[in-house]
Amino acid sequence: MFHDEKAKKYPTRDLPIREEPVSGIFVEGLTEYLVQSETECVFLLKRGEKNRVVRGTYMNQNSSRSHSLFQLVLQTTKVDKNGFIRRSKLNLADLAGSEKINKQEEYRVNHVQELRNINLSLTTLGKVIYQLANAMNKGIDNAHIPFRESKLTRILTDSFGGGTKTLLIATVSPTSQSIEETMMTLKFADRAKNVMQKVTVN
Repeated sequence: MFHDEKAKKYPTRDLPIREEPVSGIFVEGLTEYLVQSETECVFLLKRGEKNRVVRGTYMNQNSSRSHSLFQLVLQTTKVDKNGFIRRSKLNLADLAGSEKINKQEEYRVNHVQELRNINLSLTTLGKVIYQLANAMNKGIDNAHIPFRESKLTRILTDSFGGGTKTLLIATVSPTSQSIEETMMTLKFADRAKNVMQKVTVN
């Protein structure tokens, strides 16, 4: 068991999520870096990984206890014949897995809250996927989608819009002990597959 393992502790503060007509949804206060090569992108990915909260659990010695999001903005340096600059954003999200409380493991108060926060954000993500799929199947264009119920779904709002391509990779456990989590993950992936995107240029 690894329940006594301490999570990495870094000073954190809540950063507000804003939205602008041009840049779209962004997190205010984040530092942006200008990169010009694949090597520089990998360096930033590794740097961000060091700041990620991990903790040993009964099933995993280095379990991710937070979601991780890497945003890459691509922009042309010259305007086109119409006077526009082309701009695209790539969201790479690595989500912490859902987890139920294990009776064989001892939990501290902050660990229980940690589980609740992770599971709540994943539940909201599932709700967003479900509402989108339901609206598309019924042909409803102005359905209310609860993007704002979670910071995760709020940041990823434009990843579910009509101007994006979205790829979801679902990982499951081969053990029978995790059959409940595996079924939930597969159901979520199946719903997400039904959210068909018709990509249009903004």
